[in-house]
Amino acid sequence: MSTATRAPAATRWIRLAGVLALLGALLFSFTFVGKLTLRDVPPVEAVAFERTILEPGKVELHLRNDGRDEVRIAQILINDAYWTFEIGDPVLGRLESTVLSAEYPWDDGNPLAITLITSTGVTIVHEIEAASATPETDARTIWTYAALGIYIGLIPVLIGLFAFPFLKRMPGRWLGFFLGLTIGLLVFLLVDTFAEGSELAGEAPSALDGLGLFAIGAVLVVLALTWFEGWQKRRSSEAGSEPLRLAYLIATGIGLHNLGEGLAVGAALAAGEVGLGAGLIVGFALHNTTEGLAIVSPLGGKERPSLVHFLGLGAVAGLPTVVGAWAGGFAFSASWASLAFGVAFGAIAQVIWTISRSMKGEAALSRGLPAVGLAVGLIVMYTTGLIV
Repeated sequence: MSTATRAPAATRWIRLAGVLALLGALLFSFTFVGKLTLRDVPPVEAVAFERTILEPGKVELHLRNDGRDEVRIAQILINDAYWTFEIGDPVLGRLESTVLSAEYPWDDGNPLAITLITSTGVTIVHEIEAASATPETDARTIWTYAALGIYIGLIPVLIGLFAFPFLKRMPGRWLGFFLGLTIGLLVFLLVDTFAEGSELAGEAPSALDGLGLFAIGAVLVVLALTWFEGWQKRRSSEAGSEPLRLAYLIATGIGLHNLGEGLAVGAALAAGEVGLGAGLIVGFALHNTTEGLAIVSPLGGKERPSLVHFLGLGAVAGLPTVVGAWAGGFAFSASWASLAFGVAFGAIAQVIWTISRSMKGEAALSRGLPAVGLAVGLIVMYTTGLIV
């Protein structure tokens, strides 16, 4: 009987392998045979500048073939002058990357225009509005970025957590208001994350499909958080654990969003945009204080968690800002940033769904106080966001 059961299963696998083989043969024939007769036009060459590193008297470019055709880098123009350069591999196949460096005496604060010339004469331009040295990866710089992440992420969230004693004294019917407030805060973050992620996806090399990376990050984190939520429910047996579990879920979503904020600040400062970076730091610090309030809202009226849990919630929500600042300052890439913002988008969306699903009875969003809370949350986030 077991043999009879295995035989149909084996047959199904053989049929699936046959279908995949036919599909592979079709794609192979079109790619390596049909292409020769379908296309007889000049190559379309494209190169993406993934990262620019400026050191005193030196320019280093991290390049990637952003098109379907092979590209050969033949010459380079820096501020309208031909310049000698060194390159790892002058010939780039599809999606291949290389590093090009040139000894050039650039001036701090002045614009820098770099033009690559391919073997077919195609010119690819990259402009830097104000040149400044890329921060070195030393202990001082690492600590500086970490301190910025703590200042704009961890400390404001912890300050927001201090609202718990106030929430604990509120009547139970006000819990719906604060849960609605939390959803309002998170909805604003969701829209903000989508806007920033879409912008970064447009800056990513088209061959890597930044929007696709954004979508992959969003879907994968929703699946991961859904599994994690179910695992938490199965594992938890404490009577009052549900509000605390929800608080940790909110902190996770906010933490992933703050990872993107850290990326923005780190990248702005690394690019020499000190004014923009300072504005982002002040704005995010004020902005993130309201996020601490969102985290403790589900705990209102419940038994007070231990200090360890408050520190844990602050760390989950705030410390990713440090990681983001490091990544933005030392290894920023629009492609990976698109993926990171996609992860943040999916996490926040999952948290909003989880909170909304838990709001029932007087706390339902269709009731007066929860609806007012949602509107207040949107207004508060918009107002604090004007500073950024």
